[in-house]
Amino acid sequence: MSRRPVILICAPDEELRTALHAALTASDQEVREVETPTEAVAALGAGGVDLIIAEGLAASGAIGSFRAARRDDSVPILVVAPPGDVEARIAFLEAGADDVIEVGFARRELESRVHALLIRAGSVAPDPSASGTGQLIAFFSPKGGVGTTALAVNCAALLPSGGAGEIPGARVVLVDLDLQFGQAATHLNLAPKLDFARLADDDAARTDPDALAAYLTPHDSGLVLLASPTSPDSAARISVDEVEQVIGTLRAMFDFVVVDCGTRLDPRTIWVLEQAQTNVFVLFPELGALRAMSELIHFLGEAAILQGRTHFVVNHISARELLKTRDIENLLRTRPTAEIPFADVDMIRSVNEGTPIVLSKPSSPVGVAIQRLVAALVGAELRATSKPSKERRPLFSRG
Repeated sequence: MSRRPVILICAPDEELRTALHAALTASDQEVREVETPTEAVAALGAGGVDLIIAEGLAASGAIGSFRAARRDDSVPILVVAPPGDVEARIAFLEAGADDVIEVGFARRELESRVHALLIRAGSVAPDPSASGTGQLIAFFSPKGGVGTTALAVNCAALLPSGGAGEIPGARVVLVDLDLQFGQAATHLNLAPKLDFARLADDDAARTDPDALAAYLTPHDSGLVLLASPTSPDSAARISVDEVEQVIGTLRAMFDFVVVDCGTRLDPRTIWVLEQAQTNVFVLFPELGALRAMSELIHFLGEAAILQGRTHFVVNHISARELLKTRDIENLLRTRPTAEIPFADVDMIRSVNEGTPIVLSKPSSPVGVAIQRLVAALVGAELRATSKPSKERRPLFSRG
């Protein structure tokens, strides 16, 4: 049996400590209590803490001490802020808190925020969805032109081959959720006859695996594609509920559901980001893209509860190095999971020919970098990429 997560409460208010302790122990957490930031720093330095909940702090000083005391970046900080004080909440987040909750919170809200932070830190596993158990991996960037689709396509194409670890024969579907101008089909040289808009209009197929399979287009790599609509105005007709039904059914059918969310943050993409076990945020190392990413993370921290691990990928789409990696780490307060090297000619040829670079040039620097990224996303040991076997188990086998 895995150990229970250890939550450290740091609060001078005894009544609040008692309320937090009762709520967390009811959720099967091991709870420790201290009254002062100095005691909390000592406890963090000793290790064995999975999350700290702190109250009664100044925005500066204590949070920085907490971050410095952690042996790594895996211990999230949840701050309890005064009710209705938006400026205080913003100040805590800017000072380095991972999340903020107001005094007067409901127990369910506290449990949800704590659980989400523990999942993001890797301390607990995400709960399987009632609609399926396939791993949901979402790719998103707040800025276009940074290679989000290319990375989503290449990662999805690599998974069925087993090239990213011990996962040969994995069933993989790539969902193009860039519903206005998605180009995943172009990257794969596919011409789908059916797309997401047609599926959204089919009430029965959204929840019936056999019927939904007719809307998927197979690729030689072993993945299948649910293409974006061919007409941009079709996007407005696709609701959050329809996206939820489709993704839920796909998770019951596949081992991996890879979603290219594009660059548009709307209720549909927010729902996917909230539900994903793994979120991949792509950025280009220049100031505009970095600021957009910072604003995105701030918004998601305020408006959404991300249950999955968050990975940042720096994609060097230009030969010019506009920002250093340390600049990116300083602003995001975390180390990028991967950096994709510049390979202008190879990537352009890959897109124009509709052949993912992980398949056409797996030994290239870009191919190797993407293999390492996929290994990190699925928690697999990296091994040499092999060409997809011609003998595969049937995509929708029942056995």
